[in-house]
Amino acid sequence: MKQQTIAVTKAAERNYRMDNLKCLLIFTVVFGHMLELFMGKNDSFKVIYLVIYSFHMPLFAFISGVFARYSPEKIRNHLIYPYVVFQVLYLLFANLVLEKEAEVQFTTPYWLLWYLFASIAWNLLLPLVQGNGFTWRKKAVVLTAAFLAGILIGFDNKAGYYLSFSRIVEFFPYFLLGAYYREWADRRKTAKRFPADSRSLADDASFMRTGQPAMRSAGQTEAEREACSAGASLKKRIQKAAARPAAMLCLGALLCVLIYVITDNVDEIKYAWLYGSVSYETGNYSWRFRLLSIGAALLWLVFFLVSIPGRKIPFLSHIGANTMSIYLLHGFLIKLMSKTRLFNEIEHDLFSGLLISACLVVFLSWRPLVRLLSPLMRWEGSFLPARRTPHRNAGERNGWRIQGGFRSGERRRGGDGSAGLRRKMSMRR
Repeated sequence: MKQQTIAVTKAAERNYRMDNLKCLLIFTVVFGHMLELFMGKNDSFKVIYLVIYSFHMPLFAFISGVFARYSPEKIRNHLIYPYVVFQVLYLLFANLVLEKEAEVQFTTPYWLLWYLFASIAWNLLLPLVQGNGFTWRKKAVVLTAAFLAGILIGFDNKAGYYLSFSRIVEFFPYFLLGAYYREWADRRKTAKRFPADSRSLADDASFMRTGQPAMRSAGQTEAEREACSAGASLKKRIQKAAARPAAMLCLGALLCVLIYVITDNVDEIKYAWLYGSVSYETGNYSWRFRLLSIGAALLWLVFFLVSIPGRKIPFLSHIGANTMSIYLLHGFLIKLMSKTRLFNEIEHDLFSGLLISACLVVFLSWRPLVRLLSPLMRWEGSFLPARRTPHRNAGERNGWRIQGGFRSGERRRGGDGSAGLRRKMSMRR
């Protein structure tokens, strides 16, 4: 019963908007990697590829920031451990299956593993950019400095694939934006849950400004106040319901302009400009393009936050909650299909690419497969599944627990157990 209650509580607290967005993004990651291999010189495929890369990496960094909590144990078990395991697996796969000479090393992440390496660095930086001393003004300064660093890193020709340094710096602002967005959303949720506290905070703010508490109409009855509150609430709901479609329409129009600009300049825009690992001099482009790419990514971000539903969507929300397995495993299958020259058969066939990508996403998020391969993706202290102990077993009778082969004097529900121990000794006497 207790486990069911915990499961229901976790389900209620889950951020389904982020899960739904992750489902969309992981599909674009898989489809984008497939496009690299079979799009050829088709301009329409290039446009799709450039549109995908204009938002999917920044938005994934943002979501990682939303879910980030500084925890050395989590960094070690859920980030460093899978990076080491899959770096070895991918390099062995490249040597043995793809027949390429790849040295086993850990300083230059293999292909898609750069994101896992960058996530380690971003999470380690969290204590430096968060804390009780960080007011919203300081956070704005830090965020601005992070975006400025993401632009300036392009002038450094040495910052490239080694240690993923260039990508760590360029995409860190989106991760930081996600962490600050979560703090803002938590405060907003708290204000909605405890409106009385919000009114007291408003009174405090009014007192600080004017020296007098906020004026209230003392002559109103309770019924009149409730009627006014209900009317104001209904008005806010109507305004909110009308604002969301209007915002989606305006943002959608701006995104159509963005896609038109990409289509009109598809021959001039190079793919590497959006990878975050090529300097301006090496890639022969300007810092102005990176500035425009930041604006495009933020535009996509606001559009998805407004348009993606926040409720649980059957099947899609499950995929969004299991993106780690898709991210880590799909590279093997795509490289294997490239090795077998499957893409030569479906070149320029957009429907086949979409269908194969969707099948890969569904298969790699399959719950039995995720459960089977979970020991490779996170370290839980043992490769064996944890055993479930019954509620009361041979080592736990009458509220006592076995610790280290001896009975502990600590009861399960508080207290130090000394009263029970004295009662037991008196009964023996």
